[in-house]
Amino acid sequence: MKQTILTISLIVAIIFSGMAQSVLPMKKVSLFKNSTCLVSKEGQLKSKNGAFVLPVPTTALYGTYWIGSAKENMLKSVVFKSDTLKTESKAKFIDQLIRANVGKDAVLILQTGEKTDKTINGKILAFIPESGLVKIKDENGKITFISYLKIEYVTFASDNSEYTNDSIARTATLKFEKNADNVSLQEYYLQQGMSWIPSYFLKLINDKEARLEMKATIENYAEDITDVETEVVVGSPQLYYGLMLDPISYDYMQSPVSSTRAAYDRNDNLLLSNAMQQQVQTIGGYAESQNIPSYFEANYETEGEKNNDLYYYNLGKITLPKNSKGMFPVFSSVLGYKDIYKADIGDKVNFASTQYCNNNEDYCDVFHSIELKNATNFPFTTAPVMVLTDKGQFMAQDQLKYTPTGAVSIIKLSKAIDVVMKNNEEEVSRLENFKKIGKTTYHKVLLKGVITIENLQPKQVNIDVVKHVNGSVTNEGNSKVKKQKTYNSVNAYSDLSWQVTLNAGEKKTLTYEYEVLFAPYPY
Repeated sequence: MKQTILTISLIVAIIFSGMAQSVLPMKKVSLFKNSTCLVSKEGQLKSKNGAFVLPVPTTALYGTYWIGSAKENMLKSVVFKSDTLKTESKAKFIDQLIRANVGKDAVLILQTGEKTDKTINGKILAFIPESGLVKIKDENGKITFISYLKIEYVTFASDNSEYTNDSIARTATLKFEKNADNVSLQEYYLQQGMSWIPSYFLKLINDKEARLEMKATIENYAEDITDVETEVVVGSPQLYYGLMLDPISYDYMQSPVSSTRAAYDRNDNLLLSNAMQQQVQTIGGYAESQNIPSYFEANYETEGEKNNDLYYYNLGKITLPKNSKGMFPVFSSVLGYKDIYKADIGDKVNFASTQYCNNNEDYCDVFHSIELKNATNFPFTTAPVMVLTDKGQFMAQDQLKYTPTGAVSIIKLSKAIDVVMKNNEEEVSRLENFKKIGKTTYHKVLLKGVITIENLQPKQVNIDVVKHVNGSVTNEGNSKVKKQKTYNSVNAYSDLSWQVTLNAGEKKTLTYEYEVLFAPYPY
């Protein structure tokens, strides 16, 4: 077995070759939905042996890395280079154990493929990483080189599992106008690796009100966030150079500028903030009267700020280690809504092409939706929304689209099985050789359509009906008509729309007529 029983957590202690590396404290991070984030760092940087050195972010985007100093001691230059770092780690595999015990006596049990294993006793003189060879000297002074892959077990007199490893890191060396022991700095960079994914939870309270809650799931693949002011941003900032890396983030000796891009691109396009204010509200007295806990009823609002075309939700100070995800409530509010029903009926005949009128009465889908008005002081960003009834029963999963303050958003729930709609059309009259356009002679047909709607619910419903026809409407039937010109047809595309109110059990009929020009098929 190549893996030892010594499985200990990795401990990293970075020691610079000749100088100490410092970092500026992270002050703020702003996360966008496109897997990028703006990191702001600020603080005092102490010198070591007269030098000021900072680590360089590995995925800073093109033109976004900036360092600023206090005016009392201006920054004159920043030199970027690769440095070798010595990393002290706990050994987890046999090759690492050998490296940790160079100069120590050991007993090596080798794999021989025979019934009896071979044993070598001696002092480990060296380990050669390039080839994986172990150099060992036995009690007779004989030197043997063995591949660590042949070692089945290894025994030491004492437990020493710390070994030193070399790693390469990009660093920035700063020079200032004046010599000093410490300087005040600010550091900004936009980088990949952090993103937030919004989602909504909508629970109906009654037939007029619903509670909308938004959460943000934050994915962090960039760097540790420890007690840092964090904000999530609604909006899409311009990224002219896309995810191209800034020159400071890559080694130009190894990666040509033309081919340097971000190491990875997470477009997967979401913990509680101490800046959030919560107001507990019991809806309808149900929780109090039943003497049970109330869930999904508290209303709260995260501090936010609109800046030009972007909106910033401030989550307060959060902690989220690298390579982890966290879920953070953003806001919850009770909003007014109304049930709406919509039907969109296509051209079932398309007489100009088929030259045939199907007189069948066809069923049409009516969709039940919710019209939700944004009465908050902040916009809703596009995200999935789950809808539950007041009893906690699942109703739908839909997409809540971007909705500014004061606007309304439509959330589709399901097909309305208790609102029945049918549509049929028939030919009323025909006029042959009606018009000649170019070398083509067109006939004209007049079609009549009927839409019947029946409300089988025990309550009143309002239905928006839209009917599309390929022709010119002659009898609107109390509808609103929108006519669109076409460039590849002699007929216009027309949209008829009605707003219909039906009481419980009521049935209504809508009628319309339209003309279609058609060129008869040659026989």
